[in-house]
Amino acid sequence: MRRILLLLPAAVVAATIVQGLSEPVAAHHSEAPFYDSDKVVEISGKVTSWVFRNPHPFLHIDVVDEKGVTNDWALEFVGPVRLIKVGWSAKTFVPGEVVSAKGHPSRAPGTFGLSPLSVSRADGKVIPGSGRGGSFAPEAGQQP
Repeated sequence: MRRILLLLPAAVVAATIVQGLSEPVAAHHSEAPFYDSDKVVEISGKVTSWVFRNPHPFLHIDVVDEKGVTNDWALEFVGPVRLIKVGWSAKTFVPGEVVSAKGHPSRAPGTFGLSPLSVSRADGKVIPGSGRGGSFAPEAGQQP
């Protein structure tokens, strides 16, 4: 028993050191199985819905292709906690507004998914934090 009491502080110190040296994990899964990072597409259309919830928010926009066919594109973002930290909310997008996006398209044939690198409003301004990694952090006082 006495030996255990003597080793306990050493074990606590060792565990603290190991924890301090470990790197945090940046993501809970890769997007590679779902989105083709070798391709980049640009789309523009009207927002139909903005679903701001865990585990990933989705922006749905109607995009008219070169043949005149309207397709519902789903843009998948990082978790809402990260987006809230850069000023996003359930009111960041409203149905009917026009947005443009650039990103990696879905790998699944016949689907219209996008992992965005950036999203812009109709005036061309990139929305801060719109990249898949939450990039384009807002400048002081700027709200998405």
